[in-house]
Amino acid sequence: SSVGTPSWMAPEVVRGEAYGPKVDIWSLGIMGLEMVEGEAPYEGETRLRVFELMERNGPPKLQNPRHHSALLRDFLRCCLQADQDRRWSAQELLQHPFVTSGHPTSSLAAVIISAKQVQEDWR
Repeated sequence: SSVGTPSWMAPEVVRGEAYGPKVDIWSLGIMGLEMVEGEAPYEGETRLRVFELMERNGPPKLQNPRHHSALLRDFLRCCLQADQDRRWSAQELLQHPFVTSGHPTSSLAAVIISAKQVQEDWR
């Protein structure tokens, strides 16, 4: 079926083609763009307009790619391949340097404590 938020729908879904788990990889890429940009690609556009833009322009891209790391740009490129056969699988993405070069989650503790302190200081 073609139910979903337009910019999060993989091209194969939009075209009514057979699809599989890689539609979720597309959505992961869109979520990554939204997290970095602060809004989903084509935010506020109609469903039909989103489909037209994606067909004409290809997969959504970062607005200012040079403001982001090469690893992030490549990770998003791997997620947002219009051809599902070229789009990476979840297993492949777990081996991508963007994922494997990250710091352990324990390193977030100091950042969270610092952010909470700043928040308390502003009250």
